[in-house]
Amino acid sequence: MAMALAPGESEGGQPHGTVSIATSPLFDKDWYTQLPDTEHVRFLVSVNWADTPLGPLSSWDAALRIQAFAIISDSLPACIYWGPQNVAVYNEHFAPLAGNAHPHLMGLPFQKGFPEIWPHIKAKFEESAQTGLATEVNEIELPVERNGVIEETYFTGNFNPIRGFSGKVEGFRNTVHDVTKQKIHNRRTAMLNSMEVPTDSKGELASHVIQYLEANERDITMALLYEVDDEDNEDSSGSKTVYLRGQFGVPSGHPLSTKEADLDSNEGIIPLLRKAAKKITNNKVTDLFHGVQWRGSSSGSKVVSILPLLSVGRLLGFLVVGSNPQRPLDEDHSQFMRDLASKVTSIAGSVITAEESKKRSERLQHKLEDSRKKIEHMAQHGTIGMLIASIDGERVIWANGLYWDMTGQSERGQKIWLDMILDQDRPKAFEAWQETLRGKPKADLELRLKKLFSPSVGEPEPACIQCTLFPYLEEDGKITSVSIFMYDISAIKWSERTEARNAFDAREAKKQQEEFIDIVSHEMRNPLAAILMSADSISNAVAEVRAQGITEDRLLSALESSVDYAKTIVVCANHQKRIVDDVLTLSKLEYTMLSITPHTIQLGELIESTLKMFEADLKSNNIQAAVSAESTIKANHANWVSCDPSRLTQILVNFLTNAIKFTKNESTREIKISYGAVESEPRKAFSDAINWVPIDVLTPSSPEMTCDPNPNQLGQVLYLTFAVEDSGEGMDRERTQAVFNRFTQANIKTSIKYGGSGLGLFICKKLTEKMGGEIGVVSDAGKGSTFTFYVEAHRALPETKSTTINPDEFPFPNVRATSSPVVAPPGLDLNHMHVLLVEDNIVNQTILAKQLQKNGCIITIANHGVEALDKLKKTRLWRENVTGEKMDIILMDWEMPVMDGLTCAREIRKLEQAGQLVGHVEIIATTANARDEQLKQALESGIDSVISKPFLAGDLLKQMRERLVKADDRVLASRSLTS
Repeated sequence: MAMALAPGESEGGQPHGTVSIATSPLFDKDWYTQLPDTEHVRFLVSVNWADTPLGPLSSWDAALRIQAFAIISDSLPACIYWGPQNVAVYNEHFAPLAGNAHPHLMGLPFQKGFPEIWPHIKAKFEESAQTGLATEVNEIELPVERNGVIEETYFTGNFNPIRGFSGKVEGFRNTVHDVTKQKIHNRRTAMLNSMEVPTDSKGELASHVIQYLEANERDITMALLYEVDDEDNEDSSGSKTVYLRGQFGVPSGHPLSTKEADLDSNEGIIPLLRKAAKKITNNKVTDLFHGVQWRGSSSGSKVVSILPLLSVGRLLGFLVVGSNPQRPLDEDHSQFMRDLASKVTSIAGSVITAEESKKRSERLQHKLEDSRKKIEHMAQHGTIGMLIASIDGERVIWANGLYWDMTGQSERGQKIWLDMILDQDRPKAFEAWQETLRGKPKADLELRLKKLFSPSVGEPEPACIQCTLFPYLEEDGKITSVSIFMYDISAIKWSERTEARNAFDAREAKKQQEEFIDIVSHEMRNPLAAILMSADSISNAVAEVRAQGITEDRLLSALESSVDYAKTIVVCANHQKRIVDDVLTLSKLEYTMLSITPHTIQLGELIESTLKMFEADLKSNNIQAAVSAESTIKANHANWVSCDPSRLTQILVNFLTNAIKFTKNESTREIKISYGAVESEPRKAFSDAINWVPIDVLTPSSPEMTCDPNPNQLGQVLYLTFAVEDSGEGMDRERTQAVFNRFTQANIKTSIKYGGSGLGLFICKKLTEKMGGEIGVVSDAGKGSTFTFYVEAHRALPETKSTTINPDEFPFPNVRATSSPVVAPPGLDLNHMHVLLVEDNIVNQTILAKQLQKNGCIITIANHGVEALDKLKKTRLWRENVTGEKMDIILMDWEMPVMDGLTCAREIRKLEQAGQLVGHVEIIATTANARDEQLKQALESGIDSVISKPFLAGDLLKQMRERLVKADDRVLASRSLTS
């Protein structure tokens, strides 16, 4: 079929840089050999397509082949349904979502692969084919088999019509997302929200719980609700009685449905309840549950959960529920059980408290009719406060001891009971009193007392009581007194308020997390936009020059512009990496994983080298910078000290970065760094105007600061003082008090104008505190700022060679520690290193190879660990291949298909130990995994050193040369003999 020329084609009919369709591998008989070589692709090719409606792979038309290439390369789940029969072709990420339909689904029509949902989906295909628009399916249930269990799963996705070269819809692309967790979470939350804590005593406990559990048969397949009576029915041995208050799924007469039993007995399920008396337990279904009529899934539950209902240390009862057999026992299940236990406990606490109060009140009222003496004796030793007051409310006729204890007064005080109530609650107490006198049989209400209740955690608060008022009638029906029964519910109310506070704190924590994500997202996206635009400009530079006509001036201009764009990309990438580094440092601080490691350093040299890192920025922005040592350095012999140079430099770099950022646009551009040392009272070394930031008592200083790797150099404790003064725009006092808070900048416009995450100064504050110091600032709007801090150190003896900062441990990407050039020993050519580059990412592989080749390196490439081992066998390092290719060093990526970098490194070390390799081969890991635990894991796997992505080629070359120079002399000699 003839094809029209596309714009940009050459006179010969071929577009620049393209392949003719006629000669494209897409039209080859064996086109599928161009697909990626993966296990899934091999499976796809192995399918007997000749027996499917699509026919053999060689007969597929170009449109279907293109779609096959597209989904196979997609990193998200994707499936195409092709032809009138909607035959399935899908990628490896779709296979887990297909569940037990995979692998038979490959090549099957949709209606055969998913017959149970075809009636619902058929209309979607027809609608999409007719309109030419994608149709969506929301939360469709599709059971998936995982680990031998059919799981309840829900998916949301769409069917996007695909047009062939005929212009007609010939197939559909299906993208799908697993929404199971959200769907089930919403269902469980809806059930919990429907269970309201009663505000009165109406209804039994089961009426507030069982019906809501029974409505959710998927997650609650059976239930038994027990109430524990630990007071009235407790015998002399201290045992408790449990009562079955509600059930479903357990037939009447079943051994589990015992109506009443002693908690110490071994009857039915009682031993399991006793085991779960203090915490939620999960129990496998045994013969004990035989005959249970499981609801929901026909397979029945495999596990039942027993939830103790605990309120302020009191066991109110148990809830036994059958778990969803089609969902795993993961953290979501555990959280659901905890939430369910909390909700039912709140309901039980309210209902049982009300029931107990009602029952005891009625019991006491009945006994009063028989014998006042007897009831007074019983009431005096009762568990509720009782009072009989005169109808005018001015006189206490009788009260038991608990009443006096509850109200916080002695019998001698005998104040009217209204005087014991908090002023805000007295109106409703007085109204209840009046209603009782008007003949109301009973009045129930909650009241707060002036007496304070002291909870286990938190400040004291007014005690809370549940009151019931009864009129006392003589035989003629005249009211002669009022009886009041009081039950202390302070602990229950405190627990409810605590739950509400916890919920509020959780919402606030979520809000802070979302704000943090917004900040990091903003700071990562802004430079990303600049990177994309700069890269686009560089990509189009040659085309623009050709369009205007190639001249030397235009080529030079395009080259200069491209260099500027490249510099912009470097600046933006450094900015992004700094944000990531700040977040990593913050996480270490929060989880107390960041350690302080002191070394002996020359303080002046550290300050000068730190300032030298910013030499280019200072020069390009015409900023004058100076360093001065206070006289206290010499007076206190503090030129050599023991402290953590990396963390000290991290603080100084943050201060200098901010100073440059806020000074470079001012008319006067000056930065001054001063440092000193005192033996005590470090605050006095600074101006009285400094605003010191309060120390966080939860950030203890590091214990490592009290010791030194060389005990012979341990000296007197010193406090190193530092000040970084700039002539920038400054800020008012109110804003200086906030800049050291997390995610906070000087004002709302600072992030927009200057960028940044608001983490730098917060991290500096934490680091100074870990090093036993403080941080502060003084600033005036329009007059610049001075940031100060001091840290604890120790006087040390001079070393023959100053300790320098390891570039791999340096916390900032946009500044580099300086070092002297590496000198190669005889026999090692550091300008023409032979390198095995093991990297699976084609883009990174190509760019890094070019960079290294430009610097004289001879590059061999491997795409994963297995290829690397094969390449290694062809070098002189392989003992049986003395005439093979030369190889000096290996650059090893971590995350790779087939065989990852750490596995490959371990295999290489095994070959060395077995004597199959000549000596030790140096391996540098090039990886984006930057956490300390990951770096430690790499070194333990046989990696010699690590350089974290992103990095500059110059830094990598420097580290490669240093590794080769530090290598064992024997290995170097053997290499030179075979070269």
